[in-house]
Amino acid sequence: MKVIVIGTNHAGTTAVRTLKRLDPSVTVTTYDRNDNISFLGCGIALWVKDEVKDPQGLFYASPETLAAEGIEVHMQHEWVGINPDKKTVLIKNLKTDKTFEDSYDKLIVATGSWPVQPPIPGINLNGVQICKNYHHGKILKEVNNDKNIENITVVGAGYIGVELVEAFHEAGKKVTLIDVADRIMPNYYGENFTSLIEKRMTDAGVSLVLGEKVVEFVGQKDKVIQVVTENSVIDTDYVVFCLGIKPQTGMLQGIVDLASNGSIKVDRYMQTSNSDIYAIGDCIEVYDNATAKNHPIALATTSVRTGILAAMNIIKPNSLPSPGFCGSNAIDVFGMKMASVGITEKVAQSLNIDYDKIFFTDNDRPEFMSSTKPVYLEIIWDKTTRKIIGAQVAGENNHTEIIHMFSLGIWKGLTIDELPLVDMFFLPHFNKPYNFVTLAGLEVLGLNYFKKSDKK
Repeated sequence: MKVIVIGTNHAGTTAVRTLKRLDPSVTVTTYDRNDNISFLGCGIALWVKDEVKDPQGLFYASPETLAAEGIEVHMQHEWVGINPDKKTVLIKNLKTDKTFEDSYDKLIVATGSWPVQPPIPGINLNGVQICKNYHHGKILKEVNNDKNIENITVVGAGYIGVELVEAFHEAGKKVTLIDVADRIMPNYYGENFTSLIEKRMTDAGVSLVLGEKVVEFVGQKDKVIQVVTENSVIDTDYVVFCLGIKPQTGMLQGIVDLASNGSIKVDRYMQTSNSDIYAIGDCIEVYDNATAKNHPIALATTSVRTGILAAMNIIKPNSLPSPGFCGSNAIDVFGMKMASVGITEKVAQSLNIDYDKIFFTDNDRPEFMSSTKPVYLEIIWDKTTRKIIGAQVAGENNHTEIIHMFSLGIWKGLTIDELPLVDMFFLPHFNKPYNFVTLAGLEVLGLNYFKKSDKK
């Protein structure tokens, strides 16, 4: 059997390795338009602010390591066509400009996503930079080290934007963050959590321009000098544009079923509507355990899991269905360590879910310890089923790993009433006899022993 994998980042790299480990006799060929693979884009901000000294550490595989595992790797080769009836793909060698056909028994599409670039006047000016891959990170690293660049504007207050704001701020730049949403990171956190970071940002001198849409980038001598929003004009030396991503699936238009947003529809085995074509990573929509709906969850961890699933189910057809995904994620910025899973209150409202929530705060360790810090927890549950559908945690100390428990709980249908009975350890070095998660659950049951919360 021969399997061709298009795209060799997180999903593709995982898929090709899994295929070879499960069945060394399988011929595995991968094509990628880039000159590197497996780059951890989440580390760009760490590299920009010099917390990561050597960017090579942000790669966990290389064409050479994959080749040593028996995988045929073709870098700087772009996928430009497909004939699903003949089971062939058309590939263009970007170094020679020559095209050729290759045949497959099974095809895995891992084409990923690309930053959204709307047709805003001036978006193509010099000094307006997107952020996605290694080469973008290298440019932003140079920008951060450039003493002549003093004012930087970041457009897009998602994870990438917020992390870059911190990196530029720590380098002494004057930073402005713009987003059309009225809060930062609204897809991941509720207002109780985003307000924590927003206050720390403004206290540090970061300018927040929220709830405003960028309408123009003004240039002088083909270089950006201003960002114009609906209500503001911001002088700037440089712009980083990171408003979101879109799936790269145009090659499959009319070949397999696509969602309205362009994402590839797959079943629980990562199989598309064409039984010989599988799809994985950022270019697909997956089953969300919190909402029981399919939609994109563009995270590296999702990509890795879908890569495993596709490979497993090609080698052993329909042997391992996806358990679904919960979108577990985390961020560490401006002294706060935060994680979330499932859906936020805003998403619950948009889906017309009859929900309830609790926002709970407590000190994370017993007061008799030499130091203790506040910890913040929000839990959202379906009022009808009582099942937990979302959770968020934050603190100066790291409590983010508790989100793994909530991810498992959402997957397995844990109810808010069962939560305070989950077996949790106690050690004063780490937590209290009544863990903050336990206390939040007890309060929902009306057993408010120690602490007040804001239950709505």
